[in-house]
Formats: sequence, C-alpha cells, structure tokens
Amino acid sequence: MSTPTETINVYIEATRSGDVDKLQSVFAPGALMSGFFEGEFYSGSPDLLFEEVRDNPSPAETGSEYVGDITYEEVVGRTAQITMKEKGYLGVDIINLFHLAKINGTWLILSKTYTDV
Repeated sequence: MSTPTETINVYIEATRSGDVDKLQSVFAPGALMSGFFEGEFYSGSPDLLFEEVRDNPSPAETGSEYVGDITYEEVVGRTAQITMKEKGYLGVDIINLFHLAKINGTWLILSKTYTDV
C-alpha cells in the first residue's frame, strides 16, 4: 500500500467483505487496538477485530449499509494519522483514530483507538 489512505481503504473494503486475510495485511506486527464498543472497553492486539470479522456475517453478505469515510489525514515523514468514521458495522457507528508508519515501503497500521458513537 503506497499511501496511508490506500491502507485505510483496504481496511474498509476488507471489513465490508469480511476478508480477514486482507484485514490482517494492513496491520504491522505488534499492532495495538484499544477503545470502546457497545460501552465495553477493550485493549490488546487486533486479534479480537479479526475474530469479530471472521465470526459475523459481513455487510456484503447481509446487504446492510456499511460506510467508511476518512475525515482527517496528516502525514509527517514516514508516519501518519488518519481519522475514519464507520457507519453501520454490526449495527454500530464507530470513530477510529489510526496511527500508521511506512515500513519497508508499505504503509501499515501501528495502532487503532476507537469509540462507538
């Protein structure tokens, strides 16, 4: 992925289609996630996200509306931060704050902080 935006767009498409392998490909080894989903706080690796995507019907399968919109991007050298609003994932709207780094020529997610809204 040659830009941070491209990486997040792959994340959005992988989430929409339920493609866990593609979703895993946008996270750096050792990536972290923390935040709130349906009032519960979670913190750890992205494995919980991968399991959630694997264990639930994807928006593409159910025909439910799912939209991911990048609302902010800042690139500083080989680091970036992106804010992305998700609408309709498992019936919940989420604000995601991503930090990325360009590692060996590829933009990967280092961390994701999120909250449902």
